Formats: sequence, C-alpha cells, structure tokens
Amino acid sequence: MSEYKVHIINTGKVRIEPELAFGGDHCSTAKAAGFSIKRSPKIWLPVNVFLVETPDKLVLLDTGWDHSMSPNGVFDKKAQIKSLGSSLLYHVNQEVVAKRMTASEQLAKLGIKPSDIDYVIISHLDCDHANGLRQFKDAKNIMVARSEYEYAKKHPYIRFKKK
Repeated sequence: MSEYKVHIINTGKVRIEPELAFGGDHCSTAKAAGFSIKRSPKIWLPVNVFLVETPDKLVLLDTGWDHSMSPNGVFDKKAQIKSLGSSLLYHVNQEVVAKRMTASEQLAKLGIKPSDIDYVIISHLDCDHANGLRQFKDAKNIMVARSEYEYAKKHPYIRFKKK
C-alpha cells in the first residue's frame, strides 16, 4: 500500500462573528460584519491549510494568509484593508499571521518550494483560504471550481453570501 502524508499547517488566525462560521443560510453581509442589532462577541479561529504528500505528487489544499495582512506579524488594520481591498471585508474578519507562518515559509522548513507543488486546490475563494495564493504562482497547477471562480468575478467582495 502506498503511503500518504497529510501536514496540517496553521497560517494564522481570523476573528469573525460566530454567525459567519456557524450561521448557515441565515448569514448576511450585515450579520457577518457585526452590523446586526444583536451582536455576539467575535471569536478567533485558526486558519489552516493542508499539504498532502502522495507517492508522486504534492497537493496543497488552500493557501491561508499572506504577510500582506499583517506585515510585521501583528494585527495591522491598515494593511488588512489594503490587502482585502475593502473596509467592509475588514469589518467581516480581522486577521493575524505571525512572522514565518505563511504556508510557503512553513513548507520551506520541510524543504518544499512553491514550484515543487503539483496542485494547489482552493476549496473556495474566501480570503482566509486564498489570500496566500500569490505565494504559489510557481506551482505546476492551480485549481478552483469554475462556479466559484465565476461567482468571485461577479462579486469580489461578498464571498460568504449563501444562495
């Protein structure tokens, strides 16, 4: 039997309204941004990506955060708004990625370069899953569902709206 390895790589954390993570179809832009009448305390959640090593391929699932979100490894509101391209998205989620914690930096510790990655598969284009994509521009293949790509082109700043 062939051996597969899965590495869980933490690329930082995100602070969001619980409604965004657990609200299901009842989530809205206003609720996710915390503009709803009933506010819940925001919660911090880890932002993980996964490297799957097969006998002949390296597959990265999602890319996590890039340092553009917190260039000095600490919370940076101005940098986040610039990276996200939207102050609304900043209200939806705040991020921290510590120094040397991006996916590419952690893969380097394993001796893996972005160009060694056979497939980068993006589960969906929320910023906590795809913000680090520019680190992997040299990967052999980058994949995302066509429907996700088309939706993102039409609605680049509303990534959590339920259909």
